[in-house]
Amino acid sequence: MLLDIQKIETPPNLSEMAYSNIKKIILNMDWSNSPREIKLDERRIAEKFGVSRTPLREAIKRLVGEGFLRVESRKGLFVVNKSKADMMEILLVRSVLEGLGARLAASRATEEDIHQMKMLFAPFSKKNKKGTLRNYSKYSEANIKFHETILQLSQCRKLIEMAGNIFDHMRWVRSWSIYNDTFQRRFSNVHKEHVEIIKAIEKRDPDLAEKRIKAHIEGLVHLLE
Repeated sequence: MLLDIQKIETPPNLSEMAYSNIKKIILNMDWSNSPREIKLDERRIAEKFGVSRTPLREAIKRLVGEGFLRVESRKGLFVVNKSKADMMEILLVRSVLEGLGARLAASRATEEDIHQMKMLFAPFSKKNKKGTLRNYSKYSEANIKFHETILQLSQCRKLIEMAGNIFDHMRWVRSWSIYNDTFQRRFSNVHKEHVEIIKAIEKRDPDLAEKRIKAHIEGLVHLLE
């Protein structure tokens, strides 16, 4: 007699789920309206997620190691808020990594890839009356996608892997920049720089592509000085 045996589904990894959810919340924080110090209640988070403290602590340990959270003895758990010095270091490292990414993309991107990059910023063209460079939030989303695309087009697995963690930290830098008055005054130039980077890749000029994207990222460093 054959038994009607069903495949046993692997239960969800609660620690991974807690990690992903907490990280998503942190990356989507609006720092313009947040206090300097954000303290988290571990017990309350566990209750909200419906998980025990054990998988939550595993997730917290991982996020501490990645630099998103910090634990202070007798004080509790806090979200790490980047200082200007932290943001400058992130940007400088990022400029080197993306410089290499743009260099490789110049020889590896297809015509369709280049077209897709252009389309990211099409809604913000002066010719498109529905788009506007004053729409900072939507432009920021296109900006993030653009920089992710540069890395993907490099087709360099190690580069993508190395840039992974620092790219998450870059989201905080971009969150800060969107609400920074100096950045807003420079916004139209930022758009032009994106267009020029795409042109360099389209020309298949690795030196120019690397030079332009590094100058583009380092421009934010100067705003922090």
